[in-house]
Amino acid sequence: MVETRRTVATAGRVLVVDDDPVNRAILVGSLEAQGYSAGVASDGREALRVLREGGFDVVLLDLVMPVMDGFEVLRTMKEDDRLRSLPVIVVSALEEMESVVRCIEMGAADYLAKPFDPVLLRARLKASLAAKRLNDVVEAHLVEIEALAEELKLRNRFIQETFGRYLSDVVVAEILESPDGLKLGGEKRTVTMLMSDLRGFSAIAERLAPEQVVRVINNYLGTMADVILEHDGTIDEFIGDSVLGFFGAPVARDDDARRAVACALAMQKGMERVNRQNRTEGLPAVEMGIAVHTGEVVVGNIGSEKRAKYGAVGSHVNLLARVESFTCGGQVLISERTLRDAGHGIVTGVSLSVRAKGFPEPVRVHDLLGLVEAPELHLERRAEELRAVEPPLRAVFTVLEGKRVARDEEPAEIVALSPRGAALRSEASVEALSDLKLRIVGPGGLLPGELYAKVLPAPGERPGLARLRFTSVPAELEPLLSNVAAGVEPPL
Repeated sequence: MVETRRTVATAGRVLVVDDDPVNRAILVGSLEAQGYSAGVASDGREALRVLREGGFDVVLLDLVMPVMDGFEVLRTMKEDDRLRSLPVIVVSALEEMESVVRCIEMGAADYLAKPFDPVLLRARLKASLAAKRLNDVVEAHLVEIEALAEELKLRNRFIQETFGRYLSDVVVAEILESPDGLKLGGEKRTVTMLMSDLRGFSAIAERLAPEQVVRVINNYLGTMADVILEHDGTIDEFIGDSVLGFFGAPVARDDDARRAVACALAMQKGMERVNRQNRTEGLPAVEMGIAVHTGEVVVGNIGSEKRAKYGAVGSHVNLLARVESFTCGGQVLISERTLRDAGHGIVTGVSLSVRAKGFPEPVRVHDLLGLVEAPELHLERRAEELRAVEPPLRAVFTVLEGKRVARDEEPAEIVALSPRGAALRSEASVEALSDLKLRIVGPGGLLPGELYAKVLPAPGERPGLARLRFTSVPAELEPLLSNVAAGVEPPL
């Protein structure tokens, strides 16, 4: 049976373990006189049961007891995670000093010789309680550290799972090592954004089997994603055959604009690999246009609790998409802000002002050709020689705005031709960078197949003439256009 006596004072709670009732009574009386609360146990097994219920700060342990002696109690306590740190003061006769040493080696905190001195008892208890309180503080801190470490582990896992597929390993490591980590809430950032899109792919896809369409897109997107990650950019999303990436979030660097420019050039160079793979698989070659623009946007987690992504929103994202729609295949257009922020050594060709829908002021864009320090990324802009067509091919065209027809059909003539472009003569004016849909007119009416083209900027071109770059040529018209471009009389 265990007795527990309490006093008003709570200097600490001590368990007295001794099989001698007289010794127990003397120790309890002395403890209570010094302001301690005392409990008693008459053997080791009983002591362990009471200790496992908790609430004691120190154990006064006799060595020689029936059922279970003090050595076994001490060994069991040190093997129990819950009891290991509880201070044990061995109470023994002086002639048992060898046993005391053994207990100290087993982990006892101190010893008290019989018959004990109350002053010495107070000193031993005070030292043991101080050590226990310190140990309790350390254990509490360890628990807190373990909890923080687990939170950090979960946070890092979240960052790696969230961003591992959209950021390079270098950028993810930089986020993980940052003292502030990653601000997952929305914040305004100045970033340089990049958008690419395949030119005329909708028309190409109509002629392919579904699995071929997927292979072309995956081949293209996989290559472009690799290039963006190689330049430490962030892949925002894939939309059909479009890629949106940005530089400057979640990690901002001084060279964000310049890396975006280098990335765009490398992506255009990467199209050689894409089309080489396409040819290997019997798939058509494709062309891509890219726009690069710098502006302030809101970046952060976008979506819901079930599905979210780290992305960017704002008017500058919309402007980027407008500029991208003006590009031809193989071309990169960069905004004035990007050109300025990218620094010296940016090689550009034609510069012009364009009107972007939804933006009141014209936007200045530049045809990007290369970087001085990276001649291997330079894009050639050789004017393709057009062969005069006599007599001209009759045609009709409509101006497109996105996927919609923006204007009624207009009559025209193709007066010169090459495998990739044409010169169009018409009384109707068309603005540079407009998208056109053309139909060839034969003796019996419209020929099957629709041509898609973009109007190229051509300073000094005669009024009524427009230089076109084909973005999609239908299979039905390929033989005709190839023959005419080669000077062979078309069998109309």
